Amino acid sequence: MENHDKKQAIKLKRKELGLSCMLNTEVGTVLAVIRRPSETVFGAAPDDSIDPSLLQSLKSLRALIFNPQQEWRTIDPSIYLSPFLDVIQSDFVQASATRVALSATLKILKLGVFDEKTPGAKDAINTVVNAITTCRLEKTDPVSEGAVMMNILQLLTGVMNHRASMLLSDQAVCTIVNTCFQVVQQSTNRGDLLQRNARYTMHELIHIIFSRLPEVEMSHEDEETDNEDVDDGGLDFGYGMRCAVDIFHFLCSLLNVVEVVETEGSTVQTADEDVQLFALVLINTAIELSGDGIGTHSKLLRMMKDDLFHHLVHYGTCSSPVVFSMICSTVLNMYHFLRRYIRLQLESFFAFVLFRVAGAPGATTQLQEVALEGIINFCRQPTFIVEVYVNYDCDPFCHNVFEEIGKLLCKQSFPVGGPLSSLQIQAFEGLVVMIHNIADSIDKENDTSPSGPYPVEITEYTPFWEDEAKEDSEIWVGFVRLRKAQKKKILIAGHHYNRDEKKGMEYLKLTKLVSDPPDPKALAFFFRYTPGLDKMLIGDYLGDPDEFHIEVLREYTETFGFAGMNLDSGLRTFLETFRLPGESQKIERILEVFSENFYEQQPTDIFANKDTVLILCYSLIMLNTDQHNPQVKKKMTEDEFIRNNRAINGGKDLPREYLSELFHSISHNAFTTFGLQVEMNPSKWIELMNRTKTVQPYFLCEFDRRLGRDMFACIAGPSVAALSAVFEHAEEEELLHECIEGMFSVARVAQYGLEDTLDELLATLSKFTTLLNPYASAEETLFAFSKDLKPRMATLAVFTIANNFGESIRGAGGTLLNAC
Repeated sequence: MENHDKKQAIKLKRKELGLSCMLNTEVGTVLAVIRRPSETVFGAAPDDSIDPSLLQSLKSLRALIFNPQQEWRTIDPSIYLSPFLDVIQSDFVQASATRVALSATLKILKLGVFDEKTPGAKDAINTVVNAITTCRLEKTDPVSEGAVMMNILQLLTGVMNHRASMLLSDQAVCTIVNTCFQVVQQSTNRGDLLQRNARYTMHELIHIIFSRLPEVEMSHEDEETDNEDVDDGGLDFGYGMRCAVDIFHFLCSLLNVVEVVETEGSTVQTADEDVQLFALVLINTAIELSGDGIGTHSKLLRMMKDDLFHHLVHYGTCSSPVVFSMICSTVLNMYHFLRRYIRLQLESFFAFVLFRVAGAPGATTQLQEVALEGIINFCRQPTFIVEVYVNYDCDPFCHNVFEEIGKLLCKQSFPVGGPLSSLQIQAFEGLVVMIHNIADSIDKENDTSPSGPYPVEITEYTPFWEDEAKEDSEIWVGFVRLRKAQKKKILIAGHHYNRDEKKGMEYLKLTKLVSDPPDPKALAFFFRYTPGLDKMLIGDYLGDPDEFHIEVLREYTETFGFAGMNLDSGLRTFLETFRLPGESQKIERILEVFSENFYEQQPTDIFANKDTVLILCYSLIMLNTDQHNPQVKKKMTEDEFIRNNRAINGGKDLPREYLSELFHSISHNAFTTFGLQVEMNPSKWIELMNRTKTVQPYFLCEFDRRLGRDMFACIAGPSVAALSAVFEHAEEEELLHECIEGMFSVARVAQYGLEDTLDELLATLSKFTTLLNPYASAEETLFAFSKDLKPRMATLAVFTIANNFGESIRGAGGTLLNAC
């Protein structure tokens, strides 16, 4: 035992001696470089101008190195770090000395001379960060400057990888990231190697910081307040949520960086694609590493739901294929970890980005391929298609996301003469993935759930605008199927209403979508959320003086969330949903109700009363006409607009800054007063974020046989037509086999109550067998079979489907007999 202890003591002593030797070597190297005459041509300081305190501190450290009073790991690190840090921060040393001092500091950190338990470690590690970020770099040749920057990058990573990094303050970590990004910017003109290293270091820093996020517990302050002075990590425990939020906010801001491009004598500002791509890679890394932990930190979650998603939707339709692809990957990652919190944001990304790009006639093939690839990647997720069907297609106030995906893939895969293009093949493969997904999920041997009646009948009046929590697994399927049936009837009612208002109202009552007598709230939601409804008819109805119509108008206005909006944004959002009628009395009634509702939702007391809002609404509409009507030659100025609105706020003036902001907003961006379809503008995004406060969260669910059958019924016709068309035009055997497999999956789904679809499938397949040609002889038929693969595959498929699903075949039976 004594021998073992002696060996351990000797081993420890040798280790301590090794650390002393290392420190002595580094001190000697720094001293030698400082004393070396400068060879730079940029007028470096002469040797006698070097601060003598730098030399003295290094010499004093050397005197202590071989006579430590205790083990190195118990000595305050500032004692042996300070001389090197002083050199790093000095204005009067050569770049080579700065570089050597940086290397020495990095070596001390890498060898683990101290750790988080060492006395004084917290102050020491934060002092190192301060020294790096205030490093004084003497002007010298670009090569030397680049070498120093490389050392700075290495030391930044070394600090964050050190065990004592957990003691860094939030401010120190933010400073590290900011310093690294400054090097990224400065490296643009300093060679590819430095720039690559700077970007790699930035990626490493984000990796280290956000890897720690799942371990950081949500503080009480983070849960209850948004006070920016609260340090979520806590000074005693080092960096935490505060720096993560600040850094993520910084990364999101990089998406807005623009570059100035000169074209034909004019300058144009466009998004800096290189910076956007760099930022998206870092944002993706942060999301992947934070994972589910994001949901436990309200500030970071709110930033991802609002700022980040708004940027992704905004830039999604106007980016290059490379940036767009990264945007799609980012949203997919957010779907995996955050979909319970981003229900409406996900819908907006599909509706305003993916669907528009994938189906846009003017979009490039590359962009369309990226959009389709993004959609297909979502469809490959195990429960995605059933979840979007439940969360969106079965909600009367949301887009039919699943149905639009299916129909888009069918449309894009449909051949238009000639061989299949890469875009058509890609869409076809996505369609097959979707069909297989449904078939595999509902045609399970151990699934005993009934297929249920189809379609669902609405037997009694239930408010279609009321959503329910879907926690009861026994009744939630029936509830969402009923809502889907209501949604279909609402669309039909909208078509009737456009042709004849009275018949539309009668249909609403007949289908039990509104009560009898009708509820104003039901009609308000019908007008507000029914797609395709004539906007002029809505405006005329809302402006009618009848008391019931006024109640509908009040309920209609209540469907808007104006909190956090300026008046111009609120008025824009309101007027985009219908066409303002031409009669002045109708306009007055509508604006009075709007003004009252907008005033009540404002958290500040900027307006004295609702009358102020009403007067200002009229003023904004007049300003809009003045600024954007080409017949008005002399446009109103900002001063005239402000002068016209004096003393309207309870006898007092509104803040000049507020009126100025309204003026510039209207002059640069006209009101859409005709109910036209608009892009996802800032006012619409604010309304979307307000809706997220009241809408049910994204519902996570598994497949149910009834839902699977209902889902496929939405796209059955286009799917069979697309599969048939691709089978007809395809030449590659692999594609033909994929078509047949897709048709088998269609049959597997159709056996559960979709007999018409099964009949259509068999009738289509029978045409390819050549057995139905009454003019072909037996020899000609045999010759066709021997030369062409399609008739053989089609015949085999027809009889395989007939054998497996014969009980579900109806009208196609006669076709099969003829084929035999």
